Amino acid sequence: MKVLVRADASSSIGIGHTARCLTLAHALRAHGAQVSFACCLLDGHRRAAIEQEGFEVFAWSQPRDVPGIERWAADIAELVEALPVHARFDWVIVDHYGLDARWEHAARAFAQRIAVIDDLANREHAADLLLNQNFNASEAFYANRLPAACRRLLGPRYALVRPAFQGSAIAPMDSARRVLVSFGGFDVAGMLPKTLQALSALQGLQVTCIAGLGGDQDERLRQLCDRHEGWELHAYVDDLPARMAAADLFIGAAGGTTWERAVMGLPSLCVSVADNQRANAQAMAQAGMHLYLGEAGQIDVATLRQAIALLLGNQGLRQSFAERSRAQVDGRGAQRVAVALLGDGFVLRPARLEDARLLFDGRNAPEVQRRSLQAQALDWTAHQAWLAATLSDSQRLLLIAETGDGPVGSVRYDRLPGERVRVSLYLFAGRFGLGWGRALLARGEACVRARWPDLQAIEAQVLPDNQASLQLFASAGFAQSPCSFERVFPE
Repeated sequence: MKVLVRADASSSIGIGHTARCLTLAHALRAHGAQVSFACCLLDGHRRAAIEQEGFEVFAWSQPRDVPGIERWAADIAELVEALPVHARFDWVIVDHYGLDARWEHAARAFAQRIAVIDDLANREHAADLLLNQNFNASEAFYANRLPAACRRLLGPRYALVRPAFQGSAIAPMDSARRVLVSFGGFDVAGMLPKTLQALSALQGLQVTCIAGLGGDQDERLRQLCDRHEGWELHAYVDDLPARMAAADLFIGAAGGTTWERAVMGLPSLCVSVADNQRANAQAMAQAGMHLYLGEAGQIDVATLRQAIALLLGNQGLRQSFAERSRAQVDGRGAQRVAVALLGDGFVLRPARLEDARLLFDGRNAPEVQRRSLQAQALDWTAHQAWLAATLSDSQRLLLIAETGDGPVGSVRYDRLPGERVRVSLYLFAGRFGLGWGRALLARGEACVRARWPDLQAIEAQVLPDNQASLQLFASAGFAQSPCSFERVFPE
């Protein structure tokens, strides 16, 4: 499957768009997708960094404004010129505040489907899928802005977080002295000098300042750090997860690192440095996930100093921030988005005798076993006999799903009287909670209807405490009765 990502970076807009798209690109590549980027080479672009990650970049210089040609049309023209002749993609993912439904309609000339990453909800889109990872994201934001069939992925469940941040949770210490300061790839709001001045008045701190691209050359920052023993100044670093794990407090913007520090449970003091960050930062503060001070232009050194001292001296508050953040963001959002994009691209094949061990281990996994209607563990000898009988039973269809990085799960259909079947499915280890069940049901339905064209309905039985399966079947269009579901096909 081929995917093209349209995203830019610059000294004025920052690197957040390309950074989160790189995270998603890695997740897509892990599922076997071929991912390329399309970028306008603005001042401060990240072409080299993207290519170092192993992704091809189609690029063009910043076009001049031409009277009579709108920005979206000029962008499409440059993109078409940069792409190979007759290029076609299964998905185009666009993460760009300056592009809207008009660009997306035009992009269908070389893309089967369009996905949009957005956190503004201020324009119309012609997308098949929309991702808004903000805490305050809502269906209401997109009323009359999206096609009815567009799938919405909303909220921090889908936050694009790199796997490196999914390690052990940070345990807030009684004594907090290690402070990490970062305001993104470019400190566009000028918060670093004010923050270091505020920290200068507090004694005994170890401060690490990540200044961003070229920021370590700022003489003001250099002088502030040189005055204090144990203070460090760095540019863009490659080991941010380790530095965050070693910190007691993070001070920074409400951009992409918001989700990274939430996953790690790193207590944070947050400032919005762009208009699109404000609402999300406020919503997270109301949920008790961090201390939000407000917009960068309204914050002075004294206010910063008071807030920092409050957090450093209150271990209970820092602990509360850590726990509530981790409860909201588990760090698997990129995998969920990748499944939503590529979930229908897996292979769904008939089971074979050599799948016996795969099915046995999958069914006996504790998470599957406790949700099964038959809670006891399978016996190996009995399982082998069951599989042989199943494969020879014309009234049973057993399928296995596989993707580029291995097996996903199993789905079984048992023929019942009255042109009906009963479905049961389970996922294999590492596949839970990512959206594979939805994709497996959809693909399985197509297979079973091809097997038995006279089929009138599919039913399922679910334990009453199995919330994941209850939600799965409900979202797939099954009508629920107590502990069971049914999907009736229209005549």
